[in-house]
Amino acid sequence: MAIKSFEIDIDGKKEIIEYEDDLLFGELEAIVNISVDLSDVTKPKVDLPKYRMNILTKVLRKAPFPIDDAASIRNLKAKVAKQIISEVMKDYPLMRFLEDWMVTFVGTQEATNLPTESISTLPKASAGTKDK
Repeated sequence: MAIKSFEIDIDGKKEIIEYEDDLLFGELEAIVNISVDLSDVTKPKVDLPKYRMNILTKVLRKAPFPIDDAASIRNLKAKVAKQIISEVMKDYPLMRFLEDWMVTFVGTQEATNLPTESISTLPKASAGTKDK
């Protein structure tokens, strides 16, 4: 786990935000578990606001507002919150963790089956190399 930092502009003042770029497995599992409802795996329900807020309150280490208080994060101006979320979520994209869960559920073959496109022509066969 490393601490990453970036600079944002809050009310005309440059501020440093620091966050942890990796969580413990159990912490991440708990966050995904409370953010995703897989009671019907064909129609998963994702609570993105809950996921983002739980990630932020867990990983932020330094900010010009109380870092473990969801209310203080909710009270940020939207532009500021978007900058913070954009940077932090580079290390915590929900899709990556959902893919891990689905591989566990359905296995690797079905999880990695991607639609393929067939073509009707074949490349011209080579007659080999020509010597001069």
